[in-house]
Amino acid sequence: MAPSDRHHLAVLTRIPTLPAVVARVYKALDLFRGAQLNTLTRANMDYLRLCVFLVFLVNAGSWPFVWHIRVFWPIIVARIRFLLLRASLLFKSPSERNRIIAERVEALCPVGSNPFELVTTYRRWASIDDVDMFGMHLSNSSYAKALDSARLRVMWKAFPAWSVSQGVIALGATHYHFIREIPMFARYEVRISIAAWDQKWLYVIARYVTPPKRRRTGEAMSNGAISTHDQSPADSDTNISSPNHLNLNGTATLNTDGFISDTDKFEKTLNEAFAATNKRSRTPIVEPDGSVLHCIAVSQLCFKQGRISVPPAVALACEGFCKPPVDSSAESGAVPRRYSASNPPPHWAKVRAMRVPPTGSMKRFKQFLAGGWKTSAEETGDKWWEEALSGPIEEKRKKNLEVLHALRARMEGVRGVY
Repeated sequence: MAPSDRHHLAVLTRIPTLPAVVARVYKALDLFRGAQLNTLTRANMDYLRLCVFLVFLVNAGSWPFVWHIRVFWPIIVARIRFLLLRASLLFKSPSERNRIIAERVEALCPVGSNPFELVTTYRRWASIDDVDMFGMHLSNSSYAKALDSARLRVMWKAFPAWSVSQGVIALGATHYHFIREIPMFARYEVRISIAAWDQKWLYVIARYVTPPKRRRTGEAMSNGAISTHDQSPADSDTNISSPNHLNLNGTATLNTDGFISDTDKFEKTLNEAFAATNKRSRTPIVEPDGSVLHCIAVSQLCFKQGRISVPPAVALACEGFCKPPVDSSAESGAVPRRYSASNPPPHWAKVRAMRVPPTGSMKRFKQFLAGGWKTSAEETGDKWWEEALSGPIEEKRKKNLEVLHALRARMEGVRGVY
């Protein structure tokens, strides 16, 4: 072989084959693509983690056990206070300890109050986890969720002695009438008041309203009243006065002016609500304070001491609810003094003798609730709990009960409709 041929062959052997070049280029491209994919994957994972965190955060109201904490929060706080009180009385004698605890319970009772004037306001807002994302308004299921918390608060504030006696207030039924949707992110209130009672059931009304915006002086309200000052939701709370405020979480006030809790207008409000629904009208139903009514819920509650049902009148009278004092001084022109803890109603001495040491105890009170009221009425004929809630209280109870019994009868009549 000639020297020139050997030289050309050596040059050819140094040239890499085509597959080797392709493999090397592919490897370089693969490394470049892998680096890009790793960068994109890390960025996507960061965004994914952020999205998951935001979804988890905006649904905080629906986390596990949040509903339980929200509903039972008044009881949790009251139990903590009770334990702290017992700890502070550790070095007291048993009789003195029981007396002080009983007096603390008595101080929480709404003595002298009209049961129809008790209004508890529970404030919420239409958060993302509570709304219907298609309609952008509060989901129908969230009305019951808010009512659970509001209902327990009014029961704890209206019946503190019953709660301490370990009695149960069982929910029998709840009827909802949806009138107008609550917009997303809107603040709303659940206003609960006692409407009526019979031998077994206590009927409680919940009104879902959105508070009025600040109005200017002299602006006429829809019900014909004139607002003479700037009024905001905070102002409306201060207008609800009470002879004895109950400060146990949430806002509980006794409305003595009929400002919000005038249950005489309950039938009228229901008729307006049904009429608005039948006419497909978008005209809002306005409450006396200017709030817009969105929903009405009626709950049936039953008082249980063990397996025994206790008439609501017995439970109400044992908490201090009663009729107003008789105006015996009308001739002299003096205004009758309202019943209160310092000026208790006539039946309150019997309740204290049964519940407060040295003559009474919580055990004796529980025995009275578990059937002693029936035995006492049969032996002595004294139904002091009915006398305490007679007069104008009984008249309003009967009037409201007609409406509520009609509602219940119609709902029960639906069972036969297929």
